[in-house]
Amino acid sequence: MDFTAIDFETANHGRHSACQLAAVKVRGGQIVDQHCWLIRPRPFDFSPMNIAVHGIRPEAVAGEPEFGQCWSSIFPQLDGECLIAHNAPFDIGVLRACLQFHELPIPELQFSCTRLISRNAWPGRDGYGLKPLASWLGVRFRHHDALEDSIACAKILLAAAESTNTKSIEALEERLSLRRGTAGEWGYRGAKAAPPKRRAARKPPLTSVRLSLPPQ
Repeated sequence: MDFTAIDFETANHGRHSACQLAAVKVRGGQIVDQHCWLIRPRPFDFSPMNIAVHGIRPEAVAGEPEFGQCWSSIFPQLDGECLIAHNAPFDIGVLRACLQFHELPIPELQFSCTRLISRNAWPGRDGYGLKPLASWLGVRFRHHDALEDSIACAKILLAAAESTNTKSIEALEERLSLRRGTAGEWGYRGAKAAPPKRRAARKPPLTSVRLSLPPQ
């Protein structure tokens, strides 16, 4: 079970306003590495609503580099990885928006979503938010801190793999009939339930045909 769990926090409603990013690397089902970046957003504009959610204030990142300056240290942690996020459309959207805003090429990305995985691994639950799922699984963490959220996301995926008796992302996706998301310079295709396999149309059985020929 190899992947990298990520989480972004943003300064305001703009997708390119990342102010914190974390990446937690898992190898063989174990967390082996973790990184966290504080990021100065451009423009330097913080929404009180966002501050109330994650607690990151402007002064905490005033002296930090912008995303474009951080990218050289971020990219090696994401390159070639299957990225996992809880509500992946948001986090992958922030990553793409930051790259576009800072005029950086978007690498080929593969990703999946623990919200989607959880809905299919444990159907019928009341809610699939990060906090209620983590509490249900006994994972204690500080919500809306990018590093803590990334670790919780990783543990939710590992719990889903254990509950489905799968040992790799590919086997988990196959067991739950999920399709991995992809993104790049060409655009975005989200992770989602795979369409049911179409059965080949059955050909009608061959029957003998007797031709009625005119008399000679």
